[in-house]
Order: sequence, then structure tokens, then C-alpha cells
Amino acid sequence: MLNIEEALAAASDYLTKDSQSWDSADVRIIPEACFVEQGRFIAPYDHADYLDRGKDDMRLAGNLPIAVDLSTGACSFITWDEVDDFAERNLL
Repeated sequence: MLNIEEALAAASDYLTKDSQSWDSADVRIIPEACFVEQGRFIAPYDHADYLDRGKDDMRLAGNLPIAVDLSTGACSFITWDEVDDFAERNLL
């Protein structure tokens, strides 16, 4: 079973690897926005220029948070249905 720090590290590693093929790979997890839901660590992320410098034009749109299974460490992006559910419950 992963603890929160291990899950955050797994999500960060997953994002780093996946974002290498993106136009801009300068993205990172938002630790204060992360939460645990049904045995998964949910990790939103955004572009560093938005997070660090407030550049609204660098804010990502349509990015799906990363889910880390706390029992296996497996990482994936959440679905749009999950985004809608989490948004309705003010988790995202």
C-alpha cells in the first residue's frame, strides 16, 4: 500500500514521462489540490508558467488528472465521467 508521498512521487513520474511528447512538458502536479477517492490518489496538474507566474494563457484546458492506485501503484489518467463527478462534488 502506497502512502501519500509515494503516490505523489508516482504521479509526478508518470506525468514527467507522459508529458515528454507534449508541445510543452513544463507541467507539474498541484499537491494542494490532490485527494484520495476510493483507494486512488487523484493528482491534478497544470503548466508551471500558470502555477508559478500566474500566466493565464499558459493554463491547461482539458487536462485529465492522474489517478494512482494506492494498492498497486498503477497510474492512469481519470476519465471525463470522473472529472464530471469530481467537479459536481467540488473536488476538482
